[in-house]
Amino acid sequence: MTAGIVALSLTMFLAFLAPAAWLTVTRRRTLADPPPAPGEPGLLEVAYMRGGPIRVADTAITRMCEDGRVSVDGAGRLRVERALAYNAVERALLARCGPDWGTSLYRLRVSLQFDAAVDAVRSSLVNHGLMLSGAAVEKWRRAAEAQVAGLVIGGTIALGLLGLPASYPVPMVGLVLLAAGIKLRIAYGPGGPKPPGVTTRGREFTDRTGKSGPWSVHAADAHPEGVAGVVAVHGTGGPGLDQPYVHQLGLAARSKPGTHTSAKRPAPARTSKSSRTAASSSYSSYGGYSCSGASSCSSGSHHSGHSSCSSGSSCSSSSSCSSSSSSCGGGSSCSS
Repeated sequence: MTAGIVALSLTMFLAFLAPAAWLTVTRRRTLADPPPAPGEPGLLEVAYMRGGPIRVADTAITRMCEDGRVSVDGAGRLRVERALAYNAVERALLARCGPDWGTSLYRLRVSLQFDAAVDAVRSSLVNHGLMLSGAAVEKWRRAAEAQVAGLVIGGTIALGLLGLPASYPVPMVGLVLLAAGIKLRIAYGPGGPKPPGVTTRGREFTDRTGKSGPWSVHAADAHPEGVAGVVAVHGTGGPGLDQPYVHQLGLAARSKPGTHTSAKRPAPARTSKSSRTAASSSYSSYGGYSCSGASSCSSGSHHSGHSSCSSGSSCSSSSSCSSSSSSCGGGSSCSS
């Protein structure tokens, strides 16, 4: 019995101490500042540090609105004025836009943040020593998971030894180690006070950018990057931003997914069998809407009430092109 108690006690101490040491060392190595790459972070990199991927999307949209390459109407829809991009994120933005007024700011900013171009912005921050690599964070998580497993094993043994009077005071020491291990996991784990992703240098850079220096100003005309720079540092809700497109971005940021739904399609009219047969030979249907064979709709554009028919083309009386969620491929745009 004594030999069994000794073996269980050693196993308990090993389960508590070995994973805890691994977690401590891994955390220290992960958070050690890597040597930074030469150069200073740019506009989109600052936006990522200050607000994450969604701030990058807002900053890119703002910059393109600021110099007139895209425009935003009062309903929060974006249109491309000049298809010109200066970086990968802007190219990804243009790829999600059509020439029409049908691109919702809400949908655009939400989808853009998951693009590979935004991931590349994070990789640049890793090279600058401001963020941790995904591999380093994964090692940290594995060490934390191993430490939790050690707590479970060690705690189970400590509770079992409580029923053996000959084992005292070993189980009491085990319970103390269990409590200490839980505190260590909370403080040193990836989800602790210092979450994974940002290095010590990165936290200092983020705080300094928002509190001091030319990047911290709220006035767009005094900021080195103009309106886009204010949005990158302070977000769309920052003071001193009275531009209409920034206001629309703010509304899109506060919108809920349920508020952005496309119009419902109208129910098709009842027709006789002969009418349906004739219609099938004279009209081509697209997405629930049918245009006459002589007419075609502009490529990539959405049909709305303000669209106009080109000369020589028209939509049939039984068809409509009024929903912003539908479009016909081809040449000229249609109207009802």
